[in-house]
Amino acid sequence: MSETPGWTSPGSPEPAPGPSETGHSAPPAPQATTAPPPPGPGMPLGPTPQPGMPLGPTPGIIPLRPLGLGELLDGSFALVRRYWKTAFGLSLVLACVLELVQAGVSWWIHVSGTDLEAAFSTYYTLPLEMLAGVIATGLFTPVIGNSLLGRDTALKDAWAQARPNLGRLTGLALVHTLIMIGAVAVPLVPVLLLTGFTDQPALLVLVPPAVVPALWIGVKLTFAAPALVLEKQGVIGALKRSWRLVRGSWWRVFGAMLVFEIVVGLLAAVLTVPGQLIAMIVGGVPGDPYATDGEAAISIGVMAICGVLAKTLTVPLTGSLLGLLYIDQRIRREALDIELARAVGLPGHYPTPTTAPVPGQYPPPGA
Repeated sequence: MSETPGWTSPGSPEPAPGPSETGHSAPPAPQATTAPPPPGPGMPLGPTPQPGMPLGPTPGIIPLRPLGLGELLDGSFALVRRYWKTAFGLSLVLACVLELVQAGVSWWIHVSGTDLEAAFSTYYTLPLEMLAGVIATGLFTPVIGNSLLGRDTALKDAWAQARPNLGRLTGLALVHTLIMIGAVAVPLVPVLLLTGFTDQPALLVLVPPAVVPALWIGVKLTFAAPALVLEKQGVIGALKRSWRLVRGSWWRVFGAMLVFEIVVGLLAAVLTVPGQLIAMIVGGVPGDPYATDGEAAISIGVMAICGVLAKTLTVPLTGSLLGLLYIDQRIRREALDIELARAVGLPGHYPTPTTAPVPGQYPPPGA
């Protein structure tokens, strides 16, 4: 597999093999040589570039050039605002499934749980949330890919483009989730056994270092879902591709994800904290094993509704950020902006090279 596979437009058939090292035939040369026209209805303006950055062509929602952190955040929100019907339509189903499972866990704790189990009630569904997060990113990736080329994607079109990848996405989500569970369990289980689960000072000191390997691996596998969808990769190939793309950029990717998780967490809190207060007033503390059946049902129901609203909003935001980070990383490392500009037919900027391009060479021969 090439280190720098060519761009495949979402929903398009697999390109025929060509002579280039990317495995795809070279795109046709644009006919016009004049300057590109100003963006129109099909070519919306992207986020405002940071000082010192070139403007770059903007056929879609973001400019085709490396992006700063602020532009990645702005672009993520802009994607969800523009394609809100598609984004929320895809995430609503996943949010309902996750909250239904969480409600079942909360009811089980109410019926037969202990205080300790109640304290960790929100963590039992973390593996399922990790699995859903990978699937959601993959489902929303075709929307991101189309938006880069200035193409709108309706909900039915997004589903039609994502459906052929659903089996591989599910397999990737399962493998990714198992890897993350193993990365947490291998160093953490010995710590818990040594402390007997009860030595709180020792747990506070030993647990954070034990989860560092899982954090490192999680960031390295960040781009697996976008690579699977946009590069037609298999499950293992997508994981390897993500590992290579993050190489040398771990801290930048981690920093962008950390800042965005804080922003998304605050946004989710705005929707869930009022629900927690209402649940406490009307039905008691959520997850309280000593509440009556009626109080527990009200509490769990209110929290489930608030959880569905929060996840419906935040899941596509997270997926859009990961997709844009993937695109940005390929622009920085593989000059993907050139290939995207050719694909969209921008005249005068990126003429087709007269010889086969060399992966990683920039600018291409003949440009």
